[in-house]
Amino acid sequence: MAKASSHNSRQKPTFKPLSIEQQNAIDLLILGKSDQEVANTIGRDRSTIWEWRTAHPVFCATLERRRGEVWRQPQERLRSLMSKAVENMAALVESGDYDASIALLKITGMYRGLANHIGEQNPQKVFDTLVEQRLAAEHIPGHLDDLLIQMDDNPRKRQRKAEIEAELMREYGEDE
Repeated sequence: MAKASSHNSRQKPTFKPLSIEQQNAIDLLILGKSDQEVANTIGRDRSTIWEWRTAHPVFCATLERRRGEVWRQPQERLRSLMSKAVENMAALVESGDYDASIALLKITGMYRGLANHIGEQNPQKVFDTLVEQRLAAEHIPGHLDDLLIQMDDNPRKRQRKAEIEAELMREYGEDE
């Protein structure tokens, strides 16, 4: 597997494109269907849908990009109303009734730090995160050997990382 880095210029991987059923699964998830409903519709097992949503780099990135597209227009509309909400808030606070403005602030994510989060949309970054998660899952800090393996410049960590990358590329990479 290859990834560009500042100290090691490696070639970027080419990921397999999504299948038609994976694209259909994304369409259904965007519509709010559950994993089970998606699985029933496309004739796959629920665990397959879960696997795609949580571990397939291109599927994860595409799903997040599509979610972003769906959310973008309503978010922009709400943002455009923000100054009006602030004006309403000021006027309503002075009059004693500001529930409507607070509701709008909650919807837009401005109330108590609540925000609509759109995840990573770059398959390479999703892939890199999966590799790091697998590396982290294999090592429990506490033993000197485990701590040494977690160091970035450790040859054993680099070797295991390359093995994990190769394993993921066999599963998600495009055949050359």
